[in-house]
Parts: sequence; C-alpha cells; structure tokens
Amino acid sequence: MQVTNSATVVDYFPEAFVAEADDTKGMKVTIKRFIKRVYFRANGMKSYSVIVATDAKNEWQSRIAKGAIVTNFNTDKMDRSEYMPLMC
Repeated sequence: MQVTNSATVVDYFPEAFVAEADDTKGMKVTIKRFIKRVYFRANGMKSYSVIVATDAKNEWQSRIAKGAIVTNFNTDKMDRSEYMPLMC
C-alpha cells in the first residue's frame, strides 16, 4: 500500500509470506512483515524500516484518519537492489 499526504509518501511492501492452515480453505497465505519506505518530499530523503503486519494496519488507519490518501497498492516485494535488511 502507498499512503500519501502533503509532506510524505509512505510505501508498505510485503516482506514475509507465510502459509497457514485454514479450516474453510485448507491453506491460506498471510503477510507477517512489511518493509516501510518513507519518502520526504521536502528534501528527497528516504527512510526504511521493517514492521510487523499489525503495526502496518494501525499506521494505515492512523495516517488515513489524519487526511492521507491511498495512492497505490504494492503487491510485490521491494526490489533487493534498493533495500535489504540485515539478518540477526
């Protein structure tokens, strides 16, 4: 998802796809983590972080409630040439 306001453009890219058992469908795929990219319009800087799905949902609701609009839906993972988080 991409959420835009007057100061920032925030992209959320799905990162961790997990297959889970489902009583109705048998198997479903859920997203557990997102890579969040914040683009600051004033200076062109970018900030990256990895967040869990529940935090992403809360941020979407908060930003939209404050007047931001949804401008795109990111359904693919972010290109690894742009950002690759470190593994612990």
